[in-house]
Amino acid sequence: MFIQIVQVAQVFVAYSMLVLVFSIGSLLKSFPSFRKSIIRAFDMITKVKLPVTSYWDSLFSDQMFQNVWHSVALDMNKKAKQGGDAPNSPVVTLSGKICFPLLEVAKAGRPLVLNFGSCTCPIFMSQLNDFQEMVDQFKDIADFCVVYIDEAHPADGWALKNNYNIRTHRTQAERCKAARELARKIPECPVVVDTMLDTANIAYGALPIRFHIIQDRKVRYEGGPGPMGYNMSEVKTWLEKYRAEK
Repeated sequence: MFIQIVQVAQVFVAYSMLVLVFSIGSLLKSFPSFRKSIIRAFDMITKVKLPVTSYWDSLFSDQMFQNVWHSVALDMNKKAKQGGDAPNSPVVTLSGKICFPLLEVAKAGRPLVLNFGSCTCPIFMSQLNDFQEMVDQFKDIADFCVVYIDEAHPADGWALKNNYNIRTHRTQAERCKAARELARKIPECPVVVDTMLDTANIAYGALPIRFHIIQDRKVRYEGGPGPMGYNMSEVKTWLEKYRAEK
C-alpha cells in the first residue's frame, strides 16, 4: 500500500512539474524578447540544432504536452532496469509475418545493443550514420539491433514541419512499412518492429528514442530517455571498456 502511495505521488509531482514548465514556456514564448533564449534551451535539450521553423509553431502546444507526458510516463513505469532481467518482449519481422521474442536476436555471451526509434524522430535519423559507424567499429565483439517503435512525431500528433509524413500506426502493416523505410538506410543492421500493443516500447520506456545493452538476458547498460538521455558516446565507452576487459 505504501509503495502504491509513493508511486501515485511521484506521478502527481512529475505531471505537475511538466504542467508548470509548459505554462512558463508558453508564457515566455509570447514575448519576442525570449525567442533566442527558448531556441537555445531547445537546442540544449535536443542536442541537435533543428530548423526553428520545424518546431516553433507547435512548441508548448497540447500535442507536444501529450507527447512528452506519454514519454515521461513510459519511463516511470518501464520494466527494464540496470542490472535486472531484460524484458523479452514480442517483436515482428519487417514483413510483419513472423512474431518472435526480442531476445532471440541476442547471442550467448555477446552484448546486444538495442537502439529504439522511429523515422519521425529527427534526432534519431540524424545520428543513423554515426550509429552505423559504431556497428562497423564493434561488430566483432557485439551485436546490434534497431527496434522500430511508435512514431515520435506522427503527422496526426505533435508533428514537425518538413519531417517524415507518417501518421500514428493503426495497423501492424503500417508500422512495418515505416520500419522498412528506416531499414533501407541502415542495411548492415537488423531492424525488428514492436507489436501494436507497444510491448517493447512499454517494457523499455523507449519513446521517443533510447539505447539499452543486453548481455546474457540482463540489462548491462540503460541509457536515458531521449532526446537528452540518448547518448551514443556512452554506448561506445561501454563497448570500448568491454573490449579492453575481454
